[in-house]
Amino acid sequence: MRNDIATPDRFLSVNDTIAMKAIAILLMLMHHLWTFPDRIAGGPLENLITYSNYPLTVHIGVFGKICVSIFFFLGGYGLYKKYFGKRYNLAERLKKLYFAYWKIFVIFVPIGFIFFSNQNAYCADAGVYSAFSSFSIKEFLLNVTGIESTYNKEWWFLINYAIALVLFPLIRKIVDRFSVGVNISIVVLVTILLTDIFPYAACFWMGAIVAKHSLFDKLSKFIPQNKGWSTIIDISVWLFVIVLRQKITGDQLDILFVPLLTITSIDFVSRLNFLKKCLSALGTQSTNMWLTHTFFCYYFGVTAKIVAAPRYAIPAFIILLAMSYAASVLVDKFWKKAIYFLK
Repeated sequence: MRNDIATPDRFLSVNDTIAMKAIAILLMLMHHLWTFPDRIAGGPLENLITYSNYPLTVHIGVFGKICVSIFFFLGGYGLYKKYFGKRYNLAERLKKLYFAYWKIFVIFVPIGFIFFSNQNAYCADAGVYSAFSSFSIKEFLLNVTGIESTYNKEWWFLINYAIALVLFPLIRKIVDRFSVGVNISIVVLVTILLTDIFPYAACFWMGAIVAKHSLFDKLSKFIPQNKGWSTIIDISVWLFVIVLRQKITGDQLDILFVPLLTITSIDFVSRLNFLKKCLSALGTQSTNMWLTHTFFCYYFGVTAKIVAAPRYAIPAFIILLAMSYAASVLVDKFWKKAIYFLK
């Protein structure tokens, strides 16, 4: 049964999407820095607070993997809105994705081979400090295309997102054809059947569903007008999702968790102008930060040791955040200058 509407969801503005990308990149940095002690120079970082026999930062770091679900959800939501009533341009989307990737690749991969090809062991994971120990044309080409991610394991996201872009026309046809109930049933089935084959496909799909059926617009009507109550509810939803995801569901319910966290986050941020400005600045650099941050905390021994130097989780996170943001800004400026001189 077809269920047409005049316009897609209007709740998330461009600035709201940027703010959510900022939240996602913060979670990503926490996840990679606090969850994998074998990849950290000198071993696990210290933490002052322990919960259930684990450092609190480890719990937060594990939860931080939801950042991937957030990015895929925002991708599906944004694509549906951008191409609503328009012809989908796959070539344009793939070009944008790969150009963003190659802008980092052509800078950081040569740096890796030139300066970090022969590193002494500084962490327990040999794959980290030896990522640039040998060069082959085949491996290079597979990494350029994103088919493999041996130079930076965390680049696995690229090929999966490229597949999502390729599949978007099919997803859009299904989303447009059926009612919201049928669409959500389909996406639950996708979660069950395709998680191991195509991770996060369901979250990408769910983003398109939310955009098509204006679910945020409908849900936002239930947000209390009272700022105090609204703030309490926003914080409570986050705490509830963190505990439930960590203790019971894992990532199986991210198709529901991510929309809930998105609507409550945007409601919360809307009342704090300073936070909104900070997230806006951070969110505009989220793609570059995703592509570069693990070089600083894992693969480049010098920076990995600087990040881990405080030996405490929070200061190390602040250093990694500052490094990643600064590098992202510098990369943007470099390419703007390079493109200007090439014209």
